[in-house]
Amino acid sequence: MDKVRTYETAIVLKPDLDDEKREEILERIKSVITDNNGEINNIDEWGNRQLAYEIEDYRAGDYTFIEFDSSSEVLEQLEHNYRILGEIIRSLIIRKEV
Repeated sequence: MDKVRTYETAIVLKPDLDDEKREEILERIKSVITDNNGEINNIDEWGNRQLAYEIEDYRAGDYTFIEFDSSSEVLEQLEHNYRILGEIIRSLIIRKEV
């Protein structure tokens, strides 16, 4: 098993999602982390913000940041989910230096 490290993921969802669909996606992402022995430290929901440039015909996006501790195995699962969920227009995972 890999060493546990601290990561942060940024997710930009389509801005026109209803609250129920938005929560469903965030719960899915959180469960990917926790089901793989990860621990969520903080969730920062910024809501709809203007994008720096247009992405997929959207000028705004719904931003959420999740800080978590896990092994690197979780990252592959997250990336897979980000690719298959059509409601996510951008995502990023970084390792935080603690």
